[in-house]
Amino acid sequence: MVAEHRIERPVGFLTVLSNIGFLLLWLGQLTSQLADRIFVYVLMILVYQLTKSNLGVSLPLLAFGIPSVLVAPWAGVLADKFNRKWIMFITDIIRGLLVLLLIPLISKSVALIFVVTLLIYSAAQFFAPAETSSIPELVDRKNLIIANSLFMITWMASSVVGFGLGAPLVSLLAEKGTLIASAVCYFISAVSILLVPLKPPIISPNLNKKSHVWGDLGVGFEFIRRNQVVRYSLIKLFIASMAIATLSVLAISYANDILKIGGKNFGYLIIAIGIGMLIGMWSLDKLNRYFKKGTIVIGSFLVSGLALLSMAVVSDLYGALVLIVILGVGNIYITSSIQTILQHKIPRQIRGRVFGVQNMLINSAFTFPVVIFGMLADLFSLVFAIQLLGGIVLLMGVAGIFLPKFKTV
Repeated sequence: MVAEHRIERPVGFLTVLSNIGFLLLWLGQLTSQLADRIFVYVLMILVYQLTKSNLGVSLPLLAFGIPSVLVAPWAGVLADKFNRKWIMFITDIIRGLLVLLLIPLISKSVALIFVVTLLIYSAAQFFAPAETSSIPELVDRKNLIIANSLFMITWMASSVVGFGLGAPLVSLLAEKGTLIASAVCYFISAVSILLVPLKPPIISPNLNKKSHVWGDLGVGFEFIRRNQVVRYSLIKLFIASMAIATLSVLAISYANDILKIGGKNFGYLIIAIGIGMLIGMWSLDKLNRYFKKGTIVIGSFLVSGLALLSMAVVSDLYGALVLIVILGVGNIYITSSIQTILQHKIPRQIRGRVFGVQNMLINSAFTFPVVIFGMLADLFSLVFAIQLLGGIVLLMGVAGIFLPKFKTV
């Protein structure tokens, strides 16, 4: 047993990628994320053409934020009560059809576009908890951290690539053709998900399909309230997501005002984050052999907080790029480790509900705090906003030192 364990460890990534079930789920995630980002790119263009205002362009952000708060927790309940594969499959089909429905509305009412977009984002909330809950069903426990690293970096990379593909696709296919391409990506994801070999859900004796939905949702929140490690993990995940989202939004101003390389070159900073994530994905499994996951998370918060505080005073391009790479490494260490901790700590029959709450927190972190930090940067200064963000991240690491239950996970 020991010898076999040592043989598998160095080839963990190959072991995970050779798992056909996981590979199909990963492909489903990748194509679904690309479809999301391409769709958002076209949507921003369409809304701007109709409204001719920057305020109008913020409507997609609002359409994303509302379902993330109101729908995500309920979506988690369904992920525990019904077949997760069929939830993801149906969600992809619905999103693809709704994107096609937008085509005749392109030059018409902004209100109708907003309503359809709201429905698309609402459907998206059902995909995430079903997907996250499915990973432990397909991957061995010892390879979970590798699988989560792949999912996290794919999530970030598809955001960059999806937005990057938006411009050439619109130039080549126009808005209607690009919406069709987005819908096709959703349908490819649906086919991939349909082939994933997932077990039917385990229905607890205390949880049946006739039980009251409020009671089912309460079970998830009560589990989070009672379990300190899970509760603290979700808070940390929210802060980590908020930090990376805020930094991405402030990257244009940072490149222009502090680094003096011009706002149009902010893409180099995004590339640096991606390089850091690749390094983090490659090194995390090795680091996991020597340190507890909780210790890795706390250390990563401390280092990331110091890196953010340093960014506020560093005006040298190469120094800033090094700090941003460190932030990319830290983000993968934090998010992948926390995701693995949650998958280990949450019983299978309530994973959907807890991951529904997680999805709500992550989506909220990518909307509301980003707006607040953008306002702070405008009202005070960009340096102040980055320092405040760095301080929050650093304090989250310091707080972890005084929670032995988390530190030793």
